[in-house]
Amino acid sequence: MRQILLLLFIIVNAIMIGISLNVDFDTNFLSYRIILVAFTFLLSIVFILENAKKSILILAVISTLFALGHLGFIIKNMYLNIY
Repeated sequence: MRQILLLLFIIVNAIMIGISLNVDFDTNFLSYRIILVAFTFLLSIVFILENAKKSILILAVISTLFALGHLGFIIKNMYLNIY
């Protein structure tokens, strides 16, 4: 179950990063994106701290990196929109 959840987080964040790269950034659905990044990041950190299996640990680290990358794109695009 955890592996499926982490794979889902990775796929959703990858899709959202792809959308952020290809489409002009708008503030529509910004709160949903921030909630998605925060939820993914925090759940991935919890899975890392649980230290259950090596496969779950690797997926949690990858999911955390995707969440941080997505957060970076959100911050960069908001900065470019505001200034």
